[in-house]
Amino acid sequence: MLDEAASLLLTLQNPDGGWGAVAGRRSNTEVTGLAVLALQSLGKNSGASASSEKGTRWLIERQDSDGSWPINDSAKGPSWATAIAIIALASAPEHRAQVVKAGHWALEQEGGKPGILAQFINFVTGQNKVVRLNQDLIGWPWTTGNFSWVEPTSYFMIAVKKLKAHLPARALQQRVEQAELMIYDRMCDGGGWNSGNSEVYDEKLWPYPETTALALIATQEYRQRRENQLSLRALGEMMKSVDSGLALSWAMICLSLYEQDSARLKKSLEQRFAKTKFLGEAKPLALAILALADGARHFRV
Repeated sequence: MLDEAASLLLTLQNPDGGWGAVAGRRSNTEVTGLAVLALQSLGKNSGASASSEKGTRWLIERQDSDGSWPINDSAKGPSWATAIAIIALASAPEHRAQVVKAGHWALEQEGGKPGILAQFINFVTGQNKVVRLNQDLIGWPWTTGNFSWVEPTSYFMIAVKKLKAHLPARALQQRVEQAELMIYDRMCDGGGWNSGNSEVYDEKLWPYPETTALALIATQEYRQRRENQLSLRALGEMMKSVDSGLALSWAMICLSLYEQDSARLKKSLEQRFAKTKFLGEAKPLALAILALADGARHFRV
């Protein structure tokens, strides 16, 4: 499967060097960053190396002056995909200056708190809280100034932790500790994470496998912590009934970092690929390659 997935990913590369969601779609930072990481995981294969270098150039050429990346060429302003670009470029010494600049930008970004609309809903419904969360704990948003969400916070935690030798120690520690507290505060009852909250209007929300895997990757230093072990078990239960290529790949990457066996998930991933070829979507292809080719090392902090 690995060779076939890699060949298919290579055919999806756009003439500009980047990757879009599917063939012919506009290149974007998220998918290009993941594709570059996937091809790097394949080693010194000549075709993969050349395509990876083109993808890297696409990323470098599109970094904004403040250090961030927009999601694509038509978007205005920075995006959460900056974290993916940092992770994709973090291991290249020749791009250290660009990556560190992005890291400084990331440290300055904060998710906003629930605003007037949330207060209005609370008032008209008589609810003390719409959601169950500590509003004083700040992570990272999808776009600048918006609410903190688990997934972008997880990506940025991985990104800035990989740059810990090159960023101001105190600022990094304070920012990461705040984000870690936010992640644990959002954990669902029984373990795992939903995209944003664990409870809305007193209704318990269920965890998602991709989000749970990402949060566990972002907090990998605490693998023996009760919350991590509980969520690791929750992830295992979720994966008994999930065959999404994205979920399987993220779960495999997570289990690799936690030194857990993923043979059953690998078999499911291979079966899913044989059946659907992931509908020619670049993101699940890239993640599958990362899961199968020791790509977990790119997410180790």
